[in-house]
Amino acid sequence: MRLAIIGASKGQLPICQKAKDLGIETFCFAWNQGAVCKDVVDHFYPISILEKDKIVELCKELNIEGVVSNASELTAEVSSYVSEELGLNGTPYRILEKLHDKYLIRQLSKCVDGLSKPRFYKYGGTDLNLYPCVVKPCEGSAKAGVSFVDNPVDFITAIKYAQDSSDGDILVEEYIQGKELSIESLSYKGTHYVIQITDKDSSSAPHFVELGHHQPADLSPFMRDKIKKVIPLLLSEIGYSNGASHIEVKYQDNKLYLIEINLRGGGDEISNRLVQMSTGIDYLRGMIDVALGVFKKPVQVSEPAYAGIYYLCKQTEYLLPFFKQAKGKDWFVEGRISTEELKESHSNYERDGYLIYKSDHKIIP
Repeated sequence: MRLAIIGASKGQLPICQKAKDLGIETFCFAWNQGAVCKDVVDHFYPISILEKDKIVELCKELNIEGVVSNASELTAEVSSYVSEELGLNGTPYRILEKLHDKYLIRQLSKCVDGLSKPRFYKYGGTDLNLYPCVVKPCEGSAKAGVSFVDNPVDFITAIKYAQDSSDGDILVEEYIQGKELSIESLSYKGTHYVIQITDKDSSSAPHFVELGHHQPADLSPFMRDKIKKVIPLLLSEIGYSNGASHIEVKYQDNKLYLIEINLRGGGDEISNRLVQMSTGIDYLRGMIDVALGVFKKPVQVSEPAYAGIYYLCKQTEYLLPFFKQAKGKDWFVEGRISTEELKESHSNYERDGYLIYKSDHKIIP
């Protein structure tokens, strides 16, 4: 089969390698600079992914049978556009395009049974005194521009911080206490499968930077069942039909609150490695099979395990000895320390190292 892959940065490398391992002929489209995937795929075309119509025309000539990408909102949107123009399996482009807007997602999710509704508004120049609250760009990812606020002085600073991270509108929403999770799903022709639920370690206010991910999440059977019922309802409500999704939520007192929807596989190795390590389900292959229209209901093929990743930065300085002693442990998969001069992390892009583990229990430093 002939598969188009949108993007050639480091984030696309695992899905390129997976397609190669499956014996699928791969055609990759991306700007040449930083294209680390070009030596893995069968055919590389140095075209900016923003030239969507040019990619469509080439794909027609090449008889492409599926279009895929992972871990990036931009490549997911381009994949959607190209697959729709080619009449291939995907989610309509208009769905991904409109769901950039976190404010719109808040509006759409009001109707989903099982989701509790925090108060929120789009900032229009006036402080509506919704304290404590979280201020964030309506469009953005990786916690960029996000701040916790509990007073009018900090509110002004938070608005500027969000505006510096985005040219668009600003969302102000009620701050919800509770534990943060992400839900990793695959959708195929309107049917949604929750594959795994991830515990997320986050820094404290004001920026809530993600410091680690652990699978499976430590949940009561009630909350696990609730999530598995609510997430398909949410995905159907927003019109998502085909592909991976990474949905972030909080829960407290058996109430479930939506943080944001990402219509792609989770970053930070969640979709690339952790899901398969913890479930035995080949998540990347699932994405490819959806794109090619040959997807089958996921079946666990190995014993469940615990898998996770820790990140190193100033906020996790206490983990430095743990990182240094991990190599050689039976649970150690991979790790790296970039520098011991650790920096304060203000978004998920700023880290000084990582450590991946797999075991029959959660590895706690």
